Amino acid sequence: MTTLVIEIPDSEAADISSIVKAKGGNVVSVNADDEDLTAAELELIKRGLKEALLIKEGKVKAIPISALWND
Repeated sequence: MTTLVIEIPDSEAADISSIVKAKGGNVVSVNADDEDLTAAELELIKRGLKEALLIKEGKVKAIPISALWND
């Protein structure tokens, strides 16, 4: 399954949500106001996105889920 992050106007959220759900997807609604995030939280998000891009490019090996269950 693919995770897709999009920004849409609030007025269109219901229509898009119904389309995604009709296709068997899941909708997680997040209000992304930068004012709600601390500097540390924002830095963690940036670091996580950079790591995800490195994994996607094959520069870093992802940790298998089986290794995470053992922790």
